[in-house]
Amino acid sequence: MKNSLIPNFDCILIYADGACSGNPGPGGYAAVLRRIANGEEIKKRIVTGGENETTNIRMEMRAIIAGLKRISKREGLPIIVRTDNQMVVRGMNEWLPGWIENSWWKSDGKPVSNRDLWEQIIDLTHGRKVSIVWVQGHAEDRMNAEADRLAVAARNKRKTGGRA
Repeated sequence: MKNSLIPNFDCILIYADGACSGNPGPGGYAAVLRRIANGEEIKKRIVTGGENETTNIRMEMRAIIAGLKRISKREGLPIIVRTDNQMVVRGMNEWLPGWIENSWWKSDGKPVSNRDLWEQIIDLTHGRKVSIVWVQGHAEDRMNAEADRLAVAARNKRKTGGRA
């Protein structure tokens, strides 16, 4: 039985999630990469990590970066990044052109936060067909739930002094 969340075309899916205790505080991230062929998952790869003092949005962005870094630019397949963080989705799909045009200043006159990570995502998506889409968190999407569970585990390693 095919999963309705898996596209019926060849692509790479990245489910990305971040978790943080406190904001800032110890955080973890996870990217779950799935190669899809003919509507079926044929390969899966998991990447996790974390930081001792970070924010949730940085962990969300680090998850996307980690996932994109694992895909060769020669790959050529469309990449679909699914995240439950609307700020990342809106940043990439709506706000980014304005930020760049305004030299990384927002419309409220404040500098764009996490510019270093936005620029990494721009670099990693350049020349690729990448879609960044929102998926509702904690809504019975088993693939999003898996990324969330892995990000929380990576965060918990940081909280207890371990390495993610």
